[in-house]
Amino acid sequence: MSTPTIGSPTSVRMSRSPIFVTGKNNTLAADALETMSLDIKIYTGAKTSTPTAYNYRLSKSISIDEVINFEISNLIRDGFLHPMGKFNISAPSASEAGEVLWAAITGDWTYSDNGAAASGTWGTGTTYAFLVTDGWTKRGDAQNRQWTEARMTIDRTHQVYSENRESLAALYLASNGLNALSYEINGTEYWYILEDELGFANNSNESQNKVIYIPSGVRNVLDFVGVKPTSTYTINLITNSEGADYPARVEADGGTVEAWSCLMNAIEALGGHDKVAHNYEVICEPKYTPEVIQYVNRYGVSDYITFFKRSNEEGTFNNEQYKRSIYADAFTEPDLKTAQYQDFNINSINTITLNTGWVEEAYKDVIEDMLMSEDVKILEGGNYRSVNPARGTIDYQKQVNTGNINYTITFNYAHDERNLIR
Repeated sequence: MSTPTIGSPTSVRMSRSPIFVTGKNNTLAADALETMSLDIKIYTGAKTSTPTAYNYRLSKSISIDEVINFEISNLIRDGFLHPMGKFNISAPSASEAGEVLWAAITGDWTYSDNGAAASGTWGTGTTYAFLVTDGWTKRGDAQNRQWTEARMTIDRTHQVYSENRESLAALYLASNGLNALSYEINGTEYWYILEDELGFANNSNESQNKVIYIPSGVRNVLDFVGVKPTSTYTINLITNSEGADYPARVEADGGTVEAWSCLMNAIEALGGHDKVAHNYEVICEPKYTPEVIQYVNRYGVSDYITFFKRSNEEGTFNNEQYKRSIYADAFTEPDLKTAQYQDFNINSINTITLNTGWVEEAYKDVIEDMLMSEDVKILEGGNYRSVNPARGTIDYQKQVNTGNINYTITFNYAHDERNLIR
């Protein structure tokens, strides 16, 4: 006896790359898969709070080699939101509703069980529910790769300005063991238990709790840690650390934890921590005003680039025009103060050109990340404003070739300068 099987995501998938749901029934010679339907429910919040109604119902009545395949990434993308409001946090925080989604899939099929006609349903409730972010899979990576790593940014030295705010995204899962956090600032390490700071554990089934944001910009770190970084500092995501679980065990036995950071430092000295390091460099820039770009990166979360060198803003003006009829006769000359060619709906789309300053070779991937993003914003007057990078050919620079690496990127503001009612 044989029945169809389902192939579907089991962990976090990126919705800007293919997501496949596949049914097959080809174990025995007389097996067949004749029809298959797929219901998709896309939602945020608790995994178990599946909506009553589905967002999409798909069906196919033709199989190839007894396999029926659905590609559903574009359907899921309709549900994402990117408020980008976590840049000014002063403590670890859950992501915003809509940044991470659940996709629950169910359906039915008709098939041949070794020659005998059969039918049935597959999946109930959250049997085949998986997490999705608005990210993408890079060429060369496995097409069906499930993302489980804590890191959700390109590994590079983040250049930051001392007066700006940023946050760092991380994937907070029991499967990757992320449970603690440390800051290495000015020669001292400061330790934090994430569950205590967040108010929920890494096995929470709330979608917004699966991705967390951590204070990472200089001002954010000052607010959270109480110490202001002045040169370089490191933020460590601690994974699979028994030391992070120690306070909970002591408190469960009725004890009081004292000097937990000393324990963590001792484990660190013995090489007992698994950690993901994010390095930061504070840049002093007295001549130019640094410009911060926030964008949705390849992992589907907020990321940042600070452009430290010269910026230049330009306006590109446009208009519509009609030819006006001006009266004249044998006794009357035309009034040249009245335009014959009349402009109207005049507007401008401004552009701003920014320079990174000197960066390391790893910024090649950061620039690619930003140019591949469909949601990019620039910080102006304390608020973020939408922009669109001018895309085209870019030379990814290598330090061995150029000695110093600087990227110049032009951004088009995503709104007209003049608000018009059309």
